[in-house]
Amino acid sequence: LGSGSILRIIKIVKMLRISRVTRLLRSVPELLILLKGVKAASRSVLVFFSLWLIIIYVYALIFRQLAQGETAYFQTVPDAMNTLLLEGILPDYAKMVNAVATEHIVFWPLMVTFILLAVLTLMNMLVGVLVEVVGAIASTEKESMTVLSLATEMREVMEHQGFDTESSISKQEFQKLLTEPEVTRIVNGVGVDVLVLLDMCETIYEDLAKTGQLGLTFEAFVDLTLNMRGTNPAKVKDVKEQLRLIKAAVADATGSVIAKLNVDLHNLQREIREMREEARDKDENGDDGDEQEYTGVVQFNDAGDQADNDEDEVKTIADGGRDDGDDAEI
Repeated sequence: LGSGSILRIIKIVKMLRISRVTRLLRSVPELLILLKGVKAASRSVLVFFSLWLIIIYVYALIFRQLAQGETAYFQTVPDAMNTLLLEGILPDYAKMVNAVATEHIVFWPLMVTFILLAVLTLMNMLVGVLVEVVGAIASTEKESMTVLSLATEMREVMEHQGFDTESSISKQEFQKLLTEPEVTRIVNGVGVDVLVLLDMCETIYEDLAKTGQLGLTFEAFVDLTLNMRGTNPAKVKDVKEQLRLIKAAVADATGSVIAKLNVDLHNLQREIREMREEARDKDENGDDGDEQEYTGVVQFNDAGDQADNDEDEVKTIADGGRDDGDDAEI
């Protein structure tokens, strides 16, 4: 490049005024998001272009060997690659690229780079963004239609069954409502398991009682039904709610077990106290019986001793009478 070209490039850089571009990016954050997307996808895009270049080079060699210089398109390997790239892949831009390339050799890589970046990369990104936006809008509209359809059908069925949609739904009415075949069909139609909803009845109304609410409003019932769909993605709020329910269930179970243990311990203490009193009474009665038995034994022994003494006295008297008879005989 000559000195004139360098000066022209410097002028172009001055015209860009990068500070203004930065200010524009700050005021329009979507542009910054797109640039970050290009940066994040640059490695994958370069790999794709490298594979693209390898395929073009391989087929350029094949065409060069088969043509043997007989056609103008495949005189050399670079000519064959240029033909395959422009005429085969980018035919809409081949005429323009060849025309500017004849003016200056530098224009060819600049024009091809511009086409690859602006046409292929950014246009495909635009298609992806449009697809994502359309998908988000379609999802939102579908959700709105589902909510409207559920609320309308549920209101008609409840009014037909004699329920007042303007007043709160009690626990008994909630259970009765979910057992209606028409309500079951509607609830199953939006992807909600009626049995799970019935199992959650106790927890739902316990939470309402804690907040001071007497029942479930119609709007809250519709919102609860939509939140119980199995296709809903799990959120942090759902995890926290699950943890709260688990803690409440564990606390209730622990409280009931502790209350039962307290009753059992109280009964056990009472029985132990009664057994101690009964044992103490038996011990006291046993001591009185031992004293009476001991007194009877002593009296019996005294009576035996007295009888032995009387017997000895009788023997002595008899012996004395026998001695007197012997003396009389003598």
